[in-house]
Amino acid sequence: MKKNIIFGSSGLIGSSFHSLVKNNKNFIFYSRNDARFKKFNLNSNIKKFPHKDVNICYFFSSPRILKKNFTNNRFQIEYDWLKKVILNIKINKLIFISSSSVYYEKKHIIGSVKLKCENFILKKKHLFQNYQIWRPFNLVGEKYVKSDHFHNHLFKEMFLKKKNSSIFSGNSSDKRGYADINHFVKILYKESKQSNSFIKNYGNKDLIKISDILNLFNSYYVKINKIFFKSVFKSKKININKVKVKKNTIYYNKKSLTVLKKYLIKSINEKKV
Repeated sequence: MKKNIIFGSSGLIGSSFHSLVKNNKNFIFYSRNDARFKKFNLNSNIKKFPHKDVNICYFFSSPRILKKNFTNNRFQIEYDWLKKVILNIKINKLIFISSSSVYYEKKHIIGSVKLKCENFILKKKHLFQNYQIWRPFNLVGEKYVKSDHFHNHLFKEMFLKKKNSSIFSGNSSDKRGYADINHFVKILYKESKQSNSFIKNYGNKDLIKISDILNLFNSYYVKINKIFFKSVFKSKKININKVKVKKNTIYYNKKSLTVLKKYLIKSINEKKV
């Protein structure tokens, strides 16, 4: 039987997916340097990859959302990885994680690369029986991970670095809708069993302001540190990032603050702050 392979197993989506299907022997997880998984570096010679013909390829590989990766414009490498995999491995079905940043009005570093990847998949769709492209909005993990997504960056500043104040990009009135990573992965897995091709959005229509997130985090910060964390935002322009109301959209229907509160409590307990 042909195996299902996962590239990018150590990331947010890959880790959640591993927890979901780890007992299924038909799935083989690969990572560049995470000891939990089989090792393969997509920067190396793809000819050395042990699987030449696979059932489903879940392509979760992407540079982390870190300021240094924006500075070095490292995100372009995702396209190189994807192109290498598609052209050198026979794939029955390809599952690709794109981004909500493809909808940004102004050209975005990540969004432009994700669109380039999507277009390459569509150009080479004759190589697959099916392809599935996902555009998730504002996914939240179970607990803190090292990234510069706002909720992770804020947790780091407040609870790990134990700062009293900090300066952030954006505006405190920016709005986001947050969704649970595990719910998304369950939907992705269920859809990956279907014999159809699509591009789908996934997200939460329940929008909250950045100031609401700060208030939630401060309610715990004050209990621990007996002081109020102060924040300053650089931008005067308000940005709203919300999932599109379209037929090709799957919605997460819980409150955004509920998702973030669950994340925050587990992160505090995990880090013992």
